[in-house]
Amino acid sequence: MAEQTKDDLIAELERSVQDTLAYFDGLGQQTKTRIGNWGAREVLAHFAYWHYATAWGITSAMLGGPPWQLSGNADETNAACLALLAGEGFGELTAHLRQAQQRLVRAASGATNLDATAFQMADGREVSIRGRLETIAKHWRGHLEALQQA
Repeated sequence: MAEQTKDDLIAELERSVQDTLAYFDGLGQQTKTRIGNWGAREVLAHFAYWHYATAWGITSAMLGGPPWQLSGNADETNAACLALLAGEGFGELTAHLRQAQQRLVRAASGATNLDATAFQMADGREVSIRGRLETIAKHWRGHLEALQQA
């Protein structure tokens, strides 16, 4: 199976984000569904950090700079995201995410090497631009499907 092109990756990212934001513009604001400890608001709130960090990592990589350095694991990072955005409602969060999406798509569109490292995980693992774009699209879609099915 051939790797997806940059345009394919961006298109899938756009679809998953738009589908998810459409859910949060409607039913997602009223649902009392919980997946583990998280409700719809927590799911929505944690997306912003990862979008901004990925856009920064892509941009830095394309300028010859360092990858985005994660100082903790995903759970630690997500907990910090939720604390930072505490008190912000759905409207504020979706506005942040729409802006973050524009920045991420702009950064991804300008990427000339999808195999460049965008992230360095706390354990030292490196994640490519391609890997981040694939992960984000799947991650958003996975959260959306879990909320819709619960």
